[in-house]
Amino acid sequence: MTGTVEIAVVGASVRGTALVERLIASAPELLDGSPLRITVFDPHPPGSGRIWREGQPQTLIMNTVAAQSTVFTDDTVRIDGPITPGPNLAQWCALVAADPSAADLPADVAAEAAQTRDDSSPSRLLYGHYLRWCFRRITGEAPEQVTVRTVAESIVDISPAGGDAEWTLTTSSGDRFAADAVILAVGWLPRSDTPSHPGVVAPGNPIDQDLSQIAPGSTVVVRGLGMGFFDAVSLLTETRGGVFTGDGYRPSGQEPQIIAGSRRGLPYRAKPVFGAPPFFPEQRILRAALSELHERRPVDFTQDVLPLIHRDALYDYYAALARVRPDAVSAPAELLAALVAGSEDLDALVAAHVADPADRLDLADAADPLRRALAGRSHADIDALVAEFVRHDAAEAALGADSPLKLGLHSYAAARGAVIDLVAYGGLTAASFPAYRAFLATAASFGSGPPLRRSQQLLALHDAGIVRFAGPGLAATLDADGVRVTAHRLDGDVRADALVEAWLPTPTVEHTADPLLRRLVDRGYARAWRHADGTPTDALDVRHSDGALIGSDGRTVPGVYSVGVPHEDIRVFTIIAPVPGTNSPVLREIDAAARSALVFARSVRHAERTPA
Repeated sequence: MTGTVEIAVVGASVRGTALVERLIASAPELLDGSPLRITVFDPHPPGSGRIWREGQPQTLIMNTVAAQSTVFTDDTVRIDGPITPGPNLAQWCALVAADPSAADLPADVAAEAAQTRDDSSPSRLLYGHYLRWCFRRITGEAPEQVTVRTVAESIVDISPAGGDAEWTLTTSSGDRFAADAVILAVGWLPRSDTPSHPGVVAPGNPIDQDLSQIAPGSTVVVRGLGMGFFDAVSLLTETRGGVFTGDGYRPSGQEPQIIAGSRRGLPYRAKPVFGAPPFFPEQRILRAALSELHERRPVDFTQDVLPLIHRDALYDYYAALARVRPDAVSAPAELLAALVAGSEDLDALVAAHVADPADRLDLADAADPLRRALAGRSHADIDALVAEFVRHDAAEAALGADSPLKLGLHSYAAARGAVIDLVAYGGLTAASFPAYRAFLATAASFGSGPPLRRSQQLLALHDAGIVRFAGPGLAATLDADGVRVTAHRLDGDVRADALVEAWLPTPTVEHTADPLLRRLVDRGYARAWRHADGTPTDALDVRHSDGALIGSDGRTVPGVYSVGVPHEDIRVFTIIAPVPGTNSPVLREIDAAARSALVFARSVRHAERTPA
């Protein structure tokens, strides 16, 4: 081998940081001591990148607890590369609280770190400091033959290099860099088909959305009731000087009037308060069947998988109900055994053991509780009904492990992680893939919601008259005078001054607005992944084993890899950050890409090169 091996990492947030760590970890083994230079491209600081960067308000919080946030591998991660543990976010907070010199933190961030516990929901600002510290530690501990440099620019083009390297990367300023292998960790990419309007704040990361145009006292529609909604509401209220007190909310006078709605019409459910990091349900029924399901892929999600998820949720619900209210369930052991066996009609089985219909879990009703609540009610009731739902859900969340409902929904939501390897790379029939996506949406509403305090704040804002709910079927029509809002249960149109899109559209290859991906597609270096029957998806096509890009001709593109969000439909549920102790699919994906890139880059340094 001759010369220094050159590897480029495009993107320097969570996945980019983990990639650098994995490259450094495997370099001594795979490069036989030869020098390696890693060049990391991102216009934002390495570690935090754009999403977790400095300068955002501390009122914006994560919906993942501190002990379940990391970039480091542990003994549960089944990878070929070395295991190199490091502190998770909670452990890092304890470290810097005990020794402030370990990280140079602003006083308010240091105070938050000192108060952070395993089950805390930290600010995004704090997490960004953790990620930047991780990047510094990872690069600072690199062996002598490995150097890491950062370039604070975006990459807009990758083209064959010729000469001694495989690829040339062009930055937004026109500078060029050579690399033997390239790994893309580009995250959530914008779409080109998102309409624009002067009265609309387009979908995006909350800190990238300009809410300054929304004047105090104006009326604004916030569309989307997931995590982006809670962020937008926080930025329009407490970040503008309002204060949440034990008795409610004290306005600053800078708030707008907020109309909240979505397709479902209900905010995401609050996470239960367990007093510890959320546990991972056993899911005994689903996991017992996974081996057999793998053997006959592709499977039908609706027929083969969803019923097992359903039964696991019922099992956890009725086990909890029998524990907290023994009189509600007769012969609970028989009921639970029958749920595992799966040989009886579920409705008849449950009716035989749970006398009161109000004590039975109806997952369809849990997913759409307004359906039944709205029957026979007038238009004027919708705002009160949604507030009632939020209030009831918050009360259930406060019960934590003593809420049978929350445990049943927790089981249902956790199944997203259990089926990753089953579903990935065409594990489902194309016809049933939409049902899988619908399951993900429902599971997100059950399990990817805010910490309890956010729901309590929302109720305080509703009680203060600042937020009102439009209900399901929200639609917005834009014109020169502003926004006209309609919804299934609104009595007539409602006029608003602006619309905030509090949701993120799915990234797509066909309609990408990212200049780099657009050029890769146009040149045939990238394509969208298709199901076995030819049905197209939004995902970027990559090789199963290592994330190598698949070109338009169906062959792998030598030396270019991708990890993370752009191929979510093919790898599935890798949009989350790595979670310790879970054999993280994110870290498995990253390790495989890093090692393959090292091996390929080493081959480029030999006389027999692979032509691009």
